[in-house]
Amino acid sequence: MNLTCHHCGFTADHLEFTYLCRNGCPACGESDLRQCPHCGTQCVFSRAESLENEEIEMRALAHKLSEISKTDDPTILREAKDIISRLYTMNRRWNIKELNQFLLKRQKELFF
Repeated sequence: MNLTCHHCGFTADHLEFTYLCRNGCPACGESDLRQCPHCGTQCVFSRAESLENEEIEMRALAHKLSEISKTDDPTILREAKDIISRLYTMNRRWNIKELNQFLLKRQKELFF
């Protein structure tokens, strides 16, 4: 999940932004306070907005993975492994049973 600094416009994966604390409450909507690795500005990121974007990204990655055919090309296999890894990581938050089944199926089809 990518975040963009409100001050300098730097965009990177959320893991690159130093986590400072959680703001808000579940009823009002939670957000994270993070520090930009580029300019040091403290930025507030809405979790609901981030999750909405992540859902769209997960769909796109799953579609891309579904179009990869079995091959011996190391570049394509590396891309498939990266997509599977990213989807597994994202699905830790979502816990979508069907996505886990799809990832297991694609791993068997592509690598075994």
